[in-house]
Amino acid sequence: MRFLFTALAAIFLAGAALAAETSVPPNDVAGSDLPWLKRYAGSVILDFRQNEFDEVDFVASPLKPQEGKDAANNSLRVPDTLLTLQGRSTRFVYLMPEDRSPLEVTAGYAQELAGLGAETVFECKDSQCGGSVGRHADSGGGEQGLIHHVFARENLPEKRYSPGWCVLTSSSTGQRYALFKTEGAHVSVFATQSKADGDCKRFNGRTIAIVTVLEDQAREQRMEVVNAEKMAGDIASQGRAILYGLQFDTDKATIKPESKPQLDEIAAFLKANDGQFFVVGHTDNQGAPDYNVDLSRRRSAAVSQALSRDYGIAADRLVGVGVGMVAPVAANTDEAGRAKNRRVEIVPR
Repeated sequence: MRFLFTALAAIFLAGAALAAETSVPPNDVAGSDLPWLKRYAGSVILDFRQNEFDEVDFVASPLKPQEGKDAANNSLRVPDTLLTLQGRSTRFVYLMPEDRSPLEVTAGYAQELAGLGAETVFECKDSQCGGSVGRHADSGGGEQGLIHHVFARENLPEKRYSPGWCVLTSSSTGQRYALFKTEGAHVSVFATQSKADGDCKRFNGRTIAIVTVLEDQAREQRMEVVNAEKMAGDIASQGRAILYGLQFDTDKATIKPESKPQLDEIAAFLKANDGQFFVVGHTDNQGAPDYNVDLSRRRSAAVSQALSRDYGIAADRLVGVGVGMVAPVAANTDEAGRAKNRRVEIVPR
């Protein structure tokens, strides 16, 4: 009897956990909007991905049959016109408020972008888009639809039954698509109404929008790692060592693995030189001032903590300081200048 009770309790708890996972979130589950592009009022982010430099393929004409199969055994359906662009890529999956149609959503984005001087490159609806209609990002064994070009299945959220996973792996109806070009960027909006069922049924009838943005910019030039000897020379001659070899995840204070060579050199400098130092974080001017100050503060603290934790540097020798955008070394008018402003400095106390 005790075993039966325990088993039933486990099933109940598992069901409760699943119900929580598949519920409609009241707030964003990840990511943040771009400063210059508003979201549709009342929508929430279910999935988010951003890369400082990437390549994006934008569909710019209806899909047509082509010989061959994709990795999911779908018959190929590809556009005659595919815009392959490089730059800073951001992709959102938004859940719209209830009773909003795909048409209303795409029209809303068209109006918003028109205010920014955008032109419509291509738009379509339902079967006019070509390929199979109503499929989802993970569907296979049929023919490709527009969704397969808008959201690659390898980018699906890893957590099954998360809100993002639910809407991206459910069939849909009423698809609308529009590609816009504005100064310095391309934006595509794919909107459709979910036909989710089973454990994802809470999303049934809700419109989702996959908004992909590619901002034109040159690949950010990574400065070479500054060695311990040069750091000492720079501090002696100009009172600071400017470092570009410390890289962080976008909008986070998580230090990327490729930062290790620069951390090694900072640690070597600190072990060879006594004294206390400020670790000063700087950002470009993208985003709100208060946000940038906080982000730069958290990043400088992360560097200080890594040096103490991983290299044995006494914690009281380092003080993390974030100054955000207030001390640029170049103009923020283009990406080359902004790249120079995103940096960490070592300054004697």
